[in-house]
Amino acid sequence: MSIIGLFLDMETLNHFSALSRYFNDILNNPKSEFGRLFWKNWAVKNGGIKCYKGKQIDFKFKLMKSTLDKIKKNAKASFPSSCYLPYWCNVNCQICGKKCMPDQFNEWYFNDHYNYFCNCEMVDCESKLQIIERKYENDKRAILNKKAELRLQLLRLDERLEILDEKEKKIKTIRHVEKMKPAFENIKKNGKYKSIRAQAEKALKECKRYESWSVCVRRNANYKAPIGAGVGGELDG
Repeated sequence: MSIIGLFLDMETLNHFSALSRYFNDILNNPKSEFGRLFWKNWAVKNGGIKCYKGKQIDFKFKLMKSTLDKIKKNAKASFPSSCYLPYWCNVNCQICGKKCMPDQFNEWYFNDHYNYFCNCEMVDCESKLQIIERKYENDKRAILNKKAELRLQLLRLDERLEILDEKEKKIKTIRHVEKMKPAFENIKKNGKYKSIRAQAEKALKECKRYESWSVCVRRNANYKAPIGAGVGGELDG
């Protein structure tokens, strides 16, 4: 049974129904040599405790102290100012139903001129831990809502990209006009019917218009000749 216990965590070990009451009594008896050796082996194997040689060392106490140190470290890392709750910690008193801030002095709450805030000597409201947990839940909910909003934006952006890709493919077909131009010119000159030649001429004009879209060097519609240009051919100098 002791070998099985070495593979259990402390919480399970303390409430393990398979262990007999007698075995539990031995484990928790500070004068038990078996209990001392068991907790020593468990602490070294699972608790990260150094293997001390002294027989007077209480390894279970060291485990409990190590657990407490971890809890203090976690509390400080997750909420450094755990002894001081900022303004958002105000909650509703379950006795009077008004806003209260029982864990710190606040002048607005103390000098309540309009009877807005709780003035109960003893309040019944959320604990500090519940307030902090509620804050983290609200922060997580806000982040999840933001993620959902961003996912929706990404989907919309993907849709816009697909539309732009399709438009880009369509606009690139204009480059085919240059290859079609000689064929239309031939039909314009040698078409069998007049109506076909007329349609080819019209199509040729449209080809020329779209062909101009690919021209890099073209006349500037906003060009304004310098003053004096064209009179005598040169500017007066």
